[in-house]
Amino acid sequence: MFNLIKTEFIKILKKKSFLIVTFIFILYALLTNIIYQNINNIDDVSIINTEELRNENALLDLNNPEDLKAYIANLKTIEILKYEKEYSHNTQKYLISHYLEPVISEYLEAEYITKDPELMQKLELDKNQILDLIKKENWEYFVNQNITTYEAKLTQDLDDQTKTRYENLLALEKYRLTNQIPYDEDNYLHNALDYIKTDITEYYNLKNAQNLTKEEQDRYKYISSQMQLNKYILENKVDLNNNANLRAVLKNFASEFGLFILIYVIMIAGSIVSEEFNKGTVKFLLTKPYKRNTILTSKLLTVLLFIPLIMLMMILIELILGGMIFGFSSLKVPIIIYSAGILKSYNIFKYLILSLLTTLPMYLILGLIAFAISTLMASTSAAVTVSFLIYLIGNVIANLALAYKFKLFKVLVFLHWDLSYLLNKEPSPYGFSLSESIFVLAIYSIIILCLTYAYFNKKDVKNV
Repeated sequence: MFNLIKTEFIKILKKKSFLIVTFIFILYALLTNIIYQNINNIDDVSIINTEELRNENALLDLNNPEDLKAYIANLKTIEILKYEKEYSHNTQKYLISHYLEPVISEYLEAEYITKDPELMQKLELDKNQILDLIKKENWEYFVNQNITTYEAKLTQDLDDQTKTRYENLLALEKYRLTNQIPYDEDNYLHNALDYIKTDITEYYNLKNAQNLTKEEQDRYKYISSQMQLNKYILENKVDLNNNANLRAVLKNFASEFGLFILIYVIMIAGSIVSEEFNKGTVKFLLTKPYKRNTILTSKLLTVLLFIPLIMLMMILIELILGGMIFGFSSLKVPIIIYSAGILKSYNIFKYLILSLLTTLPMYLILGLIAFAISTLMASTSAAVTVSFLIYLIGNVIANLALAYKFKLFKVLVFLHWDLSYLLNKEPSPYGFSLSESIFVLAIYSIIILCLTYAYFNKKDVKNV
């Protein structure tokens, strides 16, 4: 048996198709790492042409309330863009959008709607003061202003929810000041602070609301997880949200490179038996002192052993390429999962192994299907094509099952072979228990193998 498996391994490693797929994977992995490296440099901001806004304003009727609103909005955008061009540092841009923009809005409303010269004069002074602070990048001034505001709010008679919210906001501002964290989107601590501050009101509103809709429940669940993750970042000062490093690629390894694992599995399983028939070497195999069951089992074990080995090979390739591009320092940062109110920390390699294990049933079932078709039809092309079709059909049915709860879906293997929900310690999105999924997977595997072995033992190879 060992010699048969060894021979199969050697044959696979020498295949041109295996070498070609490996070469393509290396190129794809290299491209993926380059994309991750530049992910923070991709601007999702459309370019606004100020001249077009001026031309649009020239056509608006200021006596029409809707046109007047559009006119003011365009003027504000033009002025903001002017200041952002003049003050282009991240901290300055943040101060412009969060502190200068509201003042400009009020000023334009006072000029065109309320027509209040006195208010305009006051706002003009405020604008100039803020511009001077922006020029000096004096972000500490605004933090101290926020601290004063929140401390004043806490002296008032507030309900428990509002009081807790202001206490948290005050703590965030003091954390920023103590740790000297400027308003800079390239600073991961600033991003964590800003996320919590932005969503804290919605968080407490949803937390204390009654009879939430399904959408509101999902939103609350998402905000809760993000709040806890960002609090972890602040407490431990680790950059969990950085996607431009090796850790991020490995974290998403199953989704980024899963298709290549599938290609390897189907390619190997779909050809390991059929090629013996196509080349006529099956007769030579049967002349050796091995039973048919032994020959088929050696090929099956080769396929099953190759799946983890392929995963390991791909991980090593990614580590080499990713290490050359990013370095390895990010691997020290853990993967944090938030579930049921608890934060769970994983070493990146432990998380990677667990994520691949949760997808392993899909590769096993599709590998068995390709192996069976390869044996039953003695056709590599049929085995590969049908297996990929089953994979695609499975994805379609999985999406349908999220919307429709048909009883028939319970027995379909497509809905049981992805156990990735276990990583987040959540229930199956289709409502199945783990034991039910294991049972269905086992039944399909047994049926496929029984048919394959029964056919191979009875197949006449005289005319092959």
